[in-house]
Formats: sequence, structure tokens, C-alpha cells
Amino acid sequence: MTARGRLALRLGVSLGLLALVFLWVDLGALLHRFGQTELWGLAVILVLLTLGRLLMAYKWWLLLHARALPVSLWGAIRAYYIASLAGLVLPMTVGADAVRVLAAPRAAGRSELIASVVLERGLGAGSQAILAVLALGLLARHAGLIRDELWWAVGGTVLAVVVLVPLSFVLAGWGSRWLDREGISGRVLGPLLAAYAAYRAHQPLLWGFFALTLLEGFFPVAIHFVAARGLGLELPFLLFLATVPIVFLVARLPVSLGGIGVVESAFVYLASRLGVLPADAFAVALLAEAALVVSLLPGAVAYFLPAGEPVRTRA
Repeated sequence: MTARGRLALRLGVSLGLLALVFLWVDLGALLHRFGQTELWGLAVILVLLTLGRLLMAYKWWLLLHARALPVSLWGAIRAYYIASLAGLVLPMTVGADAVRVLAAPRAAGRSELIASVVLERGLGAGSQAILAVLALGLLARHAGLIRDELWWAVGGTVLAVVVLVPLSFVLAGWGSRWLDREGISGRVLGPLLAAYAAYRAHQPLLWGFFALTLLEGFFPVAIHFVAARGLGLELPFLLFLATVPIVFLVARLPVSLGGIGVVESAFVYLASRLGVLPADAFAVALLAEAALVVSLLPGAVAYFLPAGEPVRTRA
């Protein structure tokens, strides 16, 4: 399938899911709910979205700085904003990450940049999985289905992250050495594996990075909670803890435009199972999504700004 075909398919998925939700909800109730919107709620959401984006860029910069790459904090923020804006029309995470690597200062090595993005996404997926399993626990508790197996699932997910991440460094190092013995390390894969394996020497940084990533996972929860309050909905915070992490884990699937449609439909489905009216849940999701688009507009400005001078670092 061509690039245009894939783009059209993702657009169709997003529009199709949104259309299904529009058919499901009471449009009169939806419009009435939007009529209750207070500007303070939108302002707080934009602040939270900006802080979350800056935290993402800062975490990535920490990985770059650990490997002594000549990328300033501003350069990382600029690349992250450009990539996030592009991610609205590209597959979630995958396409945006490619743009981020291209938007980073050219002085940084491509293999090192790609390795940092792969590691970032791997740790991000692990933390999102942990939060999603905990969210499933809250859902099960609400339904009276709490069992010992659930806590085993939580422990197993944490254990998998703790074991698989260090193991990935070992495997990457082995792979780079094997390619070197075969005389093909000059290609893309060999340097990439070597760059990834080098992060094994930065264990304290990676634990700190993982802690920040878990913190980052609570930003979407807080954003949807504030969106509900801004719409005049007195919904408990636990409801968003039990739904939003699952929604954003599902949204990682590269099947729509930036997760649009997937986020809204998944949130409406889960929230309605917890007693929220579909129209109210849809209003919360739409407000959060609209604020996200507005918060990413600085990426268009950042594209025309210089990345800054390469930073001289020492490993």
C-alpha cells in the first residue's frame, strides 16, 4: 500500500470511529454539555499539556545528554514539538518519532538518536502497561471482580519490565558484536545496536527516567479530570485512573491519525461502563483532544526557529 493509501486508511479509521460515537451519543445532550464549558478549565488543560510535553522533551534530552550527544535542551524541545505536531497526521509514536530524529540537530549521530528514541519508547510502553494493568484493577474492583490473579498480573508486568529492559541491552550488545564479526557493522543496524547497548552503563539514569515516565502517565489522567470539571461534571478522580491509562495504551496502535477516534471511542466505552452518560464522556474526550491540538501549535513556530548551536559535551 502506498503512503497516501495508508494515510487515507488511518483517516478513515479516525473518522469512522468518531462517526460511530456521534451516532451513539445524544447530540442534544452533547451540545448542552459543551455549553457548560468554563474557560478556566481549558486554560488549566493547556498548562498541563504544555508541562507534559516539556517533561517528555526533558526526559529525551537526559538520554541524549548521557551519551554526550551535542543536543541542547532547546534543541530537544524543538524537535519534540515538531514531531508531536506531525504526529497528528502520522501513525501515533512511529511516524512522529521519525520526524523527531530528522528534526534533531544534524551534529548528533543518527544511530545514537534512533537508539535513544527506541529506548524511550520501550520504557514508555512498559510504564504505560503497568498503569493500564493498575487501571484494569480499578475497573475490576468497581465491578466486584477483584481476584488474586489480578495482583499477579500487576506483579508480572512490573517484573517483565525489570527483566526485559536489562536483557535488551545484553541482546543488543551481542547483536552488534556478531555483526562486527561478520564484517557488516558499518551498516545501519550494527551502529544502532551498539548505541542502544551503551545505555547499559547508565542504570541510575534509566531508573530515574522510568520514574519520570510513570509520572508522565498521570498527565492524561489529570487532563481528562480537569476537562470534566471544566464541563461542570463532578466525576471522581478514580474514574479517570481506571480508564485513561487503558485508553492511551490502546491508542498506541498505529491505526489512526494521532490516536484521534481511538481515544474518544475507547474512553466513551469505558466511562459509560462506569455510569457516565456517553454524551458527557464524549464531551470530556473531545475537549481534551481539542486542547491537545491547540497545545501543539507552537510546533509550527518551532519548525522555523533554529535548533541552536551544538552543545559541546563530554562523555
